Amino acid sequence: MKRLVSIVLTLCLACAPLCAQAASELSFSAANDISQLKALNGKEVTIMGYMATLSPISGKYMYLMNLPYQSCPFCVPNTQQLANTMAVYAKSGKTFEFTDRAVRVTGILRVEDYEDEFGYTYNYRITDAVYRVVDMSELPAKYALWQTVASDGIIADVYAMFDYLHFVCQWQDYLFNYYDENDVYRQVNIYPGDVMNFLEDDGPYGYKTETDPSYYPGLIARVRAISATELKGLTDILESCEKIRDYALTCLYSNEFEYIEAEDRFTQNNYDELYDLWYGVWYDFSVWLETWQM
Repeated sequence: MKRLVSIVLTLCLACAPLCAQAASELSFSAANDISQLKALNGKEVTIMGYMATLSPISGKYMYLMNLPYQSCPFCVPNTQQLANTMAVYAKSGKTFEFTDRAVRVTGILRVEDYEDEFGYTYNYRITDAVYRVVDMSELPAKYALWQTVASDGIIADVYAMFDYLHFVCQWQDYLFNYYDENDVYRQVNIYPGDVMNFLEDDGPYGYKTETDPSYYPGLIARVRAISATELKGLTDILESCEKIRDYALTCLYSNEFEYIEAEDRFTQNNYDELYDLWYGVWYDFSVWLETWQM
């Protein structure tokens, strides 16, 4: 009987690697569906992407993105919420060495609220992770086109555009931070005149370039120069952004705002409408980005 038990144990041990459950394939688009994430909570997952160069020098964790050659994790404008980015944490005592090549990450998905050392917040992350560099033959055919898009830098410029668009649509939320004559830290709400000054300022903090009528046609032309057909989704989004920009500026220069004396601040008459318009195109852009999942 002991010999039989020994044979059975030997067979089980030999088959264990074959019977082990394969890691579930995860995608950046899955982050939009919390039910998908919750179903994988605590389970081993695998996903392909690129390390952001702003990942911590310590290597204890990294920001994984589906775009190559991007310097930092992209956030929902005017927030500290990661967008189209996954935080990946190495195993205890281990670190990640940076590479600009595509990598396949394998680790445990944790669905939980978390704030990291940079102040970025997210409600899921991958922990106990390892990675391997991906062989080029594993990548889809449109990888070459995506490399061209990333190398051009147009995506980073589109993100900057969304920051600008958020400003013209939601300027009542913006604050001036300063120290007064007594060295006391103060915050004051921005005035419409300040907004107009920013829009006419060609300095590093101004938006004169973005407010110029040639700004959006220039972005659209750059995208079409890469591919007029395969990148049509992006040009459609940019065209919508241009219309929203024009509408927001019309509201501003038509004095569609009110002064609240008790609070010493201005409110936009169509604040909610402009937010919905801005968020709509931002969401469309996020969804478009996810179509490039490797």
